[in-house]
Formats: sequence, C-alpha cells, structure tokens
Amino acid sequence: MSDPLAECSGVSERELAELLALLAGSDIVKLDLAFGDTRLTLRRPPLLNPPLAAAPTLAVQESPSLAIASPVVGVFHPSVAVGDVVSAGQVIGAIESLGMPTSVDAPRPGTVEDVLAPDGSAVEYGQPLVLLRRAVEA
Repeated sequence: MSDPLAECSGVSERELAELLALLAGSDIVKLDLAFGDTRLTLRRPPLLNPPLAAAPTLAVQESPSLAIASPVVGVFHPSVAVGDVVSAGQVIGAIESLGMPTSVDAPRPGTVEDVLAPDGSAVEYGQPLVLLRRAVEA
C-alpha cells in the first residue's frame, strides 16, 4: 500500500503524526525541517501553560530552557543580557508596533541563556526572542 503523503512530500503520515506529537508537548512555536529536497515548516501559537503530556510512547521531561516568544509583530528592544537573572513578571524587553511599545515579561524566574532577537530587529508573532534557563525550584 502506497502512502500518497510520503510520495509527494518525503514524509509519511506516521512520521508527520510523530512530529506533531513532539511539537505539541514542547515550548516550540516554529520548527523548520529538511528531508532531502523537502522543506517542512510547522508553526503554532505559543502556549501560556505548555502541556506536560506528550504521545503515550514518549517520556516527558520538562526542558530546562524556555523560549520566550513575541506576543506581537514589531521591532524588538531587549532590556536583558546573557547571564541576567530575572524574576517572574520582570520585563525582559519591549516590542514597538505602530509606535506603541508592548512589554515582554518573563513568565517564570530564571537566567537569560541567549538573546535570540538582537536590539532593533523586526520580529514576528510567536518568534522566540529570549532563551531563559528555568530557575531550579527547591
């Protein structure tokens, strides 16, 4: 039995279902994949409270890092640097859109691992801006 999806895209229905299950159980909002000549982009809006369960056959372990995504389209201006320790609710930057700033807050405490969008860069909705290493909770 042939798989029409695999024939036209290079990805079987089963493989696509596994990728979607992995994406659903993560903080990832955009995933670009390449299989030979095939390019695949999976996108979803960021979740405020990511699910803790994934596909039944997968062991779920919360990632030590969290990508903080853009809530709007605009120009990003970070107010943190790599190594900064932030608390939940602390402003980590602002996005200027139509002349109005929108603050971007840390959803939980942690340490800034990387600033993914440099100062003055144009960002899309859902684009990762800052990578935050989650604080170890006692």
